[in-house]
Amino acid sequence: MAEVALRARGWVLDRRPAPKPFDFQVMPSELWMLVGAVDSGRRELIHSLAGLVEPQAGRLELFGHDVAQLGSRARAELHRQIGVVLEQPGLVPAWSVFENLALLVRYHRLVPGDAVEDYVVEFVESCRLPRALLTRLASDLSLLESQWIGLLRALVIRPRLLLVSTYLPQETLVAGYGVWTFFAEVVEPMGMAILVDAGPQALPIGAETRLLVMDEGTLLAAGQAAELAQHPDATVRRHVRLHHA
Repeated sequence: MAEVALRARGWVLDRRPAPKPFDFQVMPSELWMLVGAVDSGRRELIHSLAGLVEPQAGRLELFGHDVAQLGSRARAELHRQIGVVLEQPGLVPAWSVFENLALLVRYHRLVPGDAVEDYVVEFVESCRLPRALLTRLASDLSLLESQWIGLLRALVIRPRLLLVSTYLPQETLVAGYGVWTFFAEVVEPMGMAILVDAGPQALPIGAETRLLVMDEGTLLAAGQAAELAQHPDATVRRHVRLHHA
């Protein structure tokens, strides 16, 4: 049996009033979309799983390890296997795109120092993006371009878990190359577990798409869209869109 990538038990987000606790798990290579109304807890869930905010209660296991039982060094090593894409890309403005990507490659010691350039170039080209992108200064990027570089920076470390809580533009940095084609052809083949806040985005949801339906800070339902479309709770059904945007 495959090792669970992420398992949350008795998870209670830090909200007032306290929401109901919930459990869920994500397996390697699974992509889950978080759906729900504004302020339903989607973003808070991503932030709490990334370790950026503390939940009120709950137990988190990552790749078979109980996070609470780990020392600070072991916990840091575990979190280095997680790629996080937040609302603010956090790029160093005075650096080039290459330097922003290379920073994490060096920090995680993914390859020897003299191989960093080849590693980053190969990664960008494998994403079907132009090599010339690497020479651009982060300060010269548009907001949408910066968000894309933030995603690339999360992916360049080849994480085992990807958490996305920001809006991703439908078009990538290459005209006609859409974000969900990018996920299908580049991200998902990496074999990582993925949670994406689908709230603000027009995502293509098919019958087999895995959804986590959030409401008032708690998890109402989890499962494939086709099953949830028949759910007895009308709130769940309202957030299941069985179509391709």
